[in-house]
Amino acid sequence: MRKILIIALFLGLFSCESVNTPINKTDNLHKEVKPAKSYTTKFCKKNKKLWAKSFLGKQAPEFTVEGWVTEKPDFNDKFILIDFWGLHCPQCKKAIPELNKISKKYKDKLVVVGIASSTKNRIKAMKGHKINYYSAFDTMAKLKRKYKVKGIPHVVIVAPDNTVVWEGYPFLGEDRLTIEKVGDILNK
Repeated sequence: MRKILIIALFLGLFSCESVNTPINKTDNLHKEVKPAKSYTTKFCKKNKKLWAKSFLGKQAPEFTVEGWVTEKPDFNDKFILIDFWGLHCPQCKKAIPELNKISKKYKDKLVVVGIASSTKNRIKAMKGHKINYYSAFDTMAKLKRKYKVKGIPHVVIVAPDNTVVWEGYPFLGEDRLTIEKVGDILNK
């Protein structure tokens, strides 16, 4: 009888009935939980050559930069395209016009951020290429080190739930990052 009482007490305390109790909006311990949207990585070829650590399908490292060349963007409920680039890198500069187009076309769903290891003044003084998306500087390369980036340009697309859904060298043959591919990622 004692065992039955203990089992009944245990089941009563840990039953599913507590899930259906009303939530007190002022109680910080009980928050409404929305079902998480799942984002796909199917638009990024797996096991491709990377010059960085792979975070595909995993949580992205915390986004930190030293400072902003432009104003800081609002990342709330948007995808983030992070472009690690450098002033000395011709391929990085080649990506700027395409990133400008991507940023303009998908501005309601996507924040494009270029992060260079140069100073703010050197980035602003760059000639020949106008960056029309958000730009940050990180002379200490903190975010670059978190991603273990060894070669640039390196692009990462992070979904609103902080999952990495695309990563890599943006000009890599069959897995090239195009405006159409970005559209597929955002609209999935």
